[in-house]
Order: sequence, then C-alpha cells, then structure tokens
Amino acid sequence: MARGLLVLGLVMLPASAAAQRVGGVPRDVALEVTRLFNATATRKVRGDFTLAASDTVRGDLAILNGNARLSGVVNGDVVVLNGDVVLTEGARLAKGLTVVGGTLQAPERPTVTGEIRVWSARYRYQESGDTLVADTDFLTRFSQWVREDDEGETESQLFFTSAHTYNRVEGLPIYVGPRFRARNGATRVRAELYGIFRTGDRLVWNDENLGHRALFEVRQGERAGIAVGTRLFDEVDAMERWQLSDGEVGLATFLFSRDYRDYWERHGAQAYVSAFAGRGHELKLSYGEERWNARRARDVFRLNDEVALRLNPRGDEGVLRLLTLSGTFDTRTESRHPRSGWYLRGEYERGHSDALTLAPLTVGLGRTGNVTELGRTGNVTELRPTEPLDYGRAFFDLRRYNRLGPNAQLNLRAVMGGWVHGDALPVQRRLAVSGIDALPGFDFRRTLGTADAGTCATGSEAQYVLLGRPAQCERMALVQVEWKGDFRIDLFGDDDEGDRRWQLGRGHADGTWVIFANSGRGWLVNRPATVAGTTSEADPLFFGRNRVPDLNTWRTDIGGGFDFGDFGVYIAQAVSQRGLSPNVYVRLGRRF
Repeated sequence: MARGLLVLGLVMLPASAAAQRVGGVPRDVALEVTRLFNATATRKVRGDFTLAASDTVRGDLAILNGNARLSGVVNGDVVVLNGDVVLTEGARLAKGLTVVGGTLQAPERPTVTGEIRVWSARYRYQESGDTLVADTDFLTRFSQWVREDDEGETESQLFFTSAHTYNRVEGLPIYVGPRFRARNGATRVRAELYGIFRTGDRLVWNDENLGHRALFEVRQGERAGIAVGTRLFDEVDAMERWQLSDGEVGLATFLFSRDYRDYWERHGAQAYVSAFAGRGHELKLSYGEERWNARRARDVFRLNDEVALRLNPRGDEGVLRLLTLSGTFDTRTESRHPRSGWYLRGEYERGHSDALTLAPLTVGLGRTGNVTELGRTGNVTELRPTEPLDYGRAFFDLRRYNRLGPNAQLNLRAVMGGWVHGDALPVQRRLAVSGIDALPGFDFRRTLGTADAGTCATGSEAQYVLLGRPAQCERMALVQVEWKGDFRIDLFGDDDEGDRRWQLGRGHADGTWVIFANSGRGWLVNRPATVAGTTSEADPLFFGRNRVPDLNTWRTDIGGGFDFGDFGVYIAQAVSQRGLSPNVYVRLGRRF
C-alpha cells in the first residue's frame, strides 16, 4: 500500500515539482548557465524581472539575483540564477528553462518546449569585468563549507555544526540541537534550540564549556515585510567584530597562535522587531537584559603551540539593559564581490547598569587597580571599583564601490564609531584602529610611545601586555581607499570551458591587483575626574566631545597586492611613522 501511494503521489506531482533537483549544482550545469549568461546575444537582467503577456524576448534570457514572473514569449533559453520563477498560463518558452538557487511555480502543463531543470542550491560565482565565473573548484567549495548558508528552507532537522571560527577562549564551539522552519505563503516561522559545547583546553563537561542559544522568529513578507522574534542565550561574544571575518580569525588562531579578537560571556534574553525591504535593507529595534562576565584565555590546541597566546583582556562585569537600533542599506551588485553600489551598516546602543564592576585599564583612564600581579591564569589581586553606568554608543560602516570600466574599480570606505553621550564606555564597547583589517602597515595593537593613537594605551608596554592589549579608545575614525584592476596569468593555454579563476592544476591565476591607502586613529572623550587639571601620559589622547583630532595626528599606510577571490596576498608600509618594517599578510577574500 505504501509503495502504491508513493507512485500515485509522484504521478500527481506537477511538472515544476517533478523537475526539482536536490543537492549541489553539477559542474557542467554551472558552466553551462555561466556561458549562456556571458554570451553577447543573451539579454541579461540583474534583479527582479517581469515579462508581460504582450512582450517577447527574441533570444536567450538570463536573470541574476532576482525573481522572475514570465507571462509573455521567450524565443530562446531561460536561465534564472539565485531567484524564484513564476510561469503564468500564457507564458511560452521556445527552448528550455533552468533555475539554479530558486523555486518554480508553473501550470500543471507549462508551455516549455525544452527541458525544465530546477536546483534549490545557490549558484556560486565571481565577477570578472562584465562576465561571471562559476565557482566550482576545490578552494571555492571549501570556502562555501566554512560559511553557514541560511538561505535554504527546511521543515525540521537535528542540526550539528561548528560556529565556523576558532578562538583562544572557546577553542572550537560546537552547536547541537533541533532547528525548525515552516512557510505558509508569505509567512515564515523559524525556531532553533542549540546547546553549545566548547572544546577549550580540555574536553570536560563543566560550566565553562557549556552554553545555549534559542531563537523564535516570525517573518511576514517576501520582498518586504516585518519580523518579530526573541532570543535566549548563554554564549561567548567577540569585541570589535567589524574587523576581520570569523574564518580569518579562526585560522590565524589555529595556525599561528594569533587571535585578533577579545571575548566576554553574555547570558540573557532579547526581543526584537525588524522591517526589511529588498535584498539588503533592514531596520531593527531590540531590547534585552543580560549579564556580562569576563572570560580567560585558555591553552587551546593549535599547530604552533610554541608561541604563547595573548591574554584575553578582562571585560566589565554586571547586569545590563540594552536598547539597540540598527540598520543596513545595501545596493551592491553582489555581496561577496561587488562591482558597484552602496553599503551602509549603522548601530546605536543605549546601555544601563545599576552596578557594573569595572575592569582595569592603563594609567590615566580613570580605572583604579594594581595590575602588576596579572599572570597567565588571568587572576588579578587589585580592588575593582563598582559603579552605575548609563551610556550611548554609535557605530557606522559606509562603503562605496565604483566601477570605472570593465576591468577596474575604485572603492571607498569610512568607519566611524564610539561614545555619543552619558558615562565612559565599558571595555566591551571600546575600539581600536589596529591590525591587518584597519591599518595593516602597523602591527596589531603595538604601542608607539606612551600615548598610543591606535589603541589609546598609556604608560609602559609591559603594563599593557599584562592587561592583554585591550582596545581602550572611546571614539575612532578610519578612511580606506583602494584601486583594483583585473589581471590573468595563463601558463598552459586558455580554458575552453571558460572556468576562469585560480586553479592549482592548470596554472591559471585570474584575479585583481589592488593598490590601497588607509588612515585613521582612536581617541578618548571622557576625562576622569581623578586627573582633571593635572598632566598625565593620557592627556594627548583626550579631545573635546565635539572635536575630531587633527589629520596630521592620524596613522596612515599604503600598500598593494593581489586578490584571487577566496584569498589575497598583500604588503603594507606605514608612512606616518618612520622606522617600521613593511608587513606581508594574507586575507581570505576581499579587503572590504
């Protein structure tokens, strides 16, 4: 009986559902749709497309990153990449229809002369000038594996995954638990309940290695709508997430014992509501109450264990109530490798605590305590003050991508953030302008002098090292510019299939050359009363609440390199400070 019902169900399926493919997109299909999109005669559309019943496309039609509603006539092949397709009763396709990264809604017997093929797996690609390059090589598949893709929809499943990063506080965090997703028209429901196990320095079942994360969200709308949700969490979070990606931080920790982030524990609940429109526009308001706890660095497993891991700076501790307003505006052609468009991410946070236990900072910043006995275990013997706290903080990341021609780009970025009003910022919300993402010509949080403009560290280098080299600035500003152009190295002839990217086995190295410059610094705003009217090492770092430091005090570097898509190799040299050697470094993906 079961077998008979299964056969009957398959017979009754409409053509569009029966053509659905599961799993990854075969390489030959990815190359086929890429060739059709790149063909000169193909009509190319980026974004949503509607073909009215009275309209006709005389040749092939290719649609990228948008949904298609077809009611007219297409005299060639139709390819839709990363979008859904609706065929109405009057639509007529003279050849085939291929959908990659989307779904198909069609009449039971659509008027399509050729084959109908539908893959739900996304079409992965890069852009080289005006053409697309399908991502099918090993390096690209690996980079897709380490990125979590939340764009697919699943009814329910038991989920087992890593956090896609590795750090000196948790080791490798592993998430295990059920995940449920349902959809009814334009309404989507998502529920997750994960237990978190941290490998740390020992595989031990204790509080330090355990956490949780739960989420429930209802989202209404397709291209635009609202979402309401709530979160419960006990997890380790990172400070200054705006610098570097999770994958880059994790590999640097595991391979080279260089962790470029600092961490603290968050335990609490949050509710939020958001409004979204289009592919990348969202405005979100959230409110939550959570407890912040400091975390210690652990002797996690790593390949280069002869190099000691940096101490994890102690964060402020206590219960905070946080009101956060954040937004994203995105008009880029593609998020991974944009050719043109705007990107803006902004956030305002209002934080309040009745009693926050303050962590020590370097001298002159208003934090008391003796830190000379801080050791590898992270224990401190000083008296730590407790104070009420009420602060406001804002952060903005603005980017502009400019396509100068088929093979050239001029890209700009401005990052600004920090204190807005109220009390001095807690350690977890302070900033630094340092490292390979911001100023690669300067070593990560290396102090220069007794009042460092990159980290706002004061006093001796030895004391700063004992604290774990924390970010201490209350405000920061950074400006970046890069000029990019395409290049191609072909040692063994052209690839007739058009699969152009870095390939280890064929001697091809397609990518872009990059020339860049960066300039920025951090500073302090809230001068502590204990040093008012006196001279201290921190004085050169303090500026008025309505002032920006003079440009001649900013740190500046220049550099260049080669971007191969999934990784890039660069060299940078500081120009505002003499006597520093150039830095050579590798990035996984573009600079910004």
